[in-house]
Amino acid sequence: MELKFPIILVATSGAALTGENKRFDFKRRAWRCGITLVLVGVGIGAAFGVVGARAADSAHQTETNFISPIITEEVLPDEPGEFTLRLGTDYGHRNGSANALPYAEACFGLIERFGATVNVPMAYHDEGAEASYGLGDISAILKYLAVRHSPSIPAVVLGLETQFPTGNQHLGLGTGAYELTPYVALLKDFGPLLVQGNVGWSKQVTGNREDAWVYNWAASVPVYRRKLYLLTEINGDWGRPNHAAISPGIKYLFSEKFSVGVAAPIGLNRNSEAWGTVTQFQIEF
Repeated sequence: MELKFPIILVATSGAALTGENKRFDFKRRAWRCGITLVLVGVGIGAAFGVVGARAADSAHQTETNFISPIITEEVLPDEPGEFTLRLGTDYGHRNGSANALPYAEACFGLIERFGATVNVPMAYHDEGAEASYGLGDISAILKYLAVRHSPSIPAVVLGLETQFPTGNQHLGLGTGAYELTPYVALLKDFGPLLVQGNVGWSKQVTGNREDAWVYNWAASVPVYRRKLYLLTEINGDWGRPNHAAISPGIKYLFSEKFSVGVAAPIGLNRNSEAWGTVTQFQIEF
């Protein structure tokens, strides 16, 4: 997951700010970065959308189109030679404090049945009169397609996520620990309804050595010509402390190569952010 994106250039190190003016300055920078990311995603995606739409109109599709979630990790690995780029923003609001942070994610096939995902987030920490921002903890996922999907059998994927302590722990931008999360993921369609998700066990192998069970599930259904989809996702953990959020969302496929999605996480307990918004621009190469 050591791919580099332009987004990383604004977050190669953490920085501490003090005072209300500094906090406002960070939020302004975050919004500018997020807006720039959105514009870049729209521009690149529009180009791929036009080309992809023309290609789709001239070809008959025989493969089942499995829509990828917005927050939950996509179950199936990419095929060898495939590359998917996701750009977006993650906005959260809790106890009167709000922030909008950009992220970049790359998915690619390695060999038959094996794929990988790299996620590079920004991080923000606000405590009293001091606010910090910078690169968060980068994570990498390896996936193995153990059982292929069929009309009667769900796809079964075995995955391993590794989180690296790239965020500055002293500024509250990262955990300061290497973390491993082995998981099992399933994907199954029930007519137009597609359900996919995973359950895993997360363990810090350094630092505080905390552990927790994690779960991420998503359901999607097409509502207009298999281009417009409604989604519902639920994400959370049991442990350190418990977090849980449900996220209604919507996703539109402009073509086979470009899609845009928006989800609105709603916290289900006091340990989770009250509400938020996650945007996603997905481009396939």
